[in-house]
Amino acid sequence: MIVDKLKNIDLYKSMIPNLDRGLEAIKDQMGKMETGRYEFDGGFFMVQKGESKPMAEGLFEAHRKFIDIQIVVAGDEEIAWAELGDSTEKTSYDEVKDAAYYEASEKHSLYVSEGMFYVAFPHDAHKAIRHTSNSHKFEKIVLKMPVVQK
Repeated sequence: MIVDKLKNIDLYKSMIPNLDRGLEAIKDQMGKMETGRYEFDGGFFMVQKGESKPMAEGLFEAHRKFIDIQIVVAGDEEIAWAELGDSTEKTSYDEVKDAAYYEASEKHSLYVSEGMFYVAFPHDAHKAIRHTSNSHKFEKIVLKMPVVQK
């Protein structure tokens, strides 16, 4: 998993194929923030708004076909991370949703605020949009970039 400030996202273009295409596609949405799903040549992104859930609720998720790049545009959230190998699968992989769900320890948690982003690769089980004490409001863009198989 990568966690950084949005101003540094260009540093990761060599690690994430077609990231420049994805960033260009979301540029227009950054000011509008209309919720929904948007397709572009090379992937898609979702604009989400809402309120966080307690960290203890829900399951971790992991994806096989897409890398998640979650950009917090407004507000904040807390996330938990676990290596997939340290997780227990609870719901089998759903190819349509590109997700499987897991139980894991929340001991590796992090506060992510406006102007930050994080990247979850296929080996990263992650639990997003959470809080450990008070709930958080958020607006974010979840950029989905295909995993390139070699």
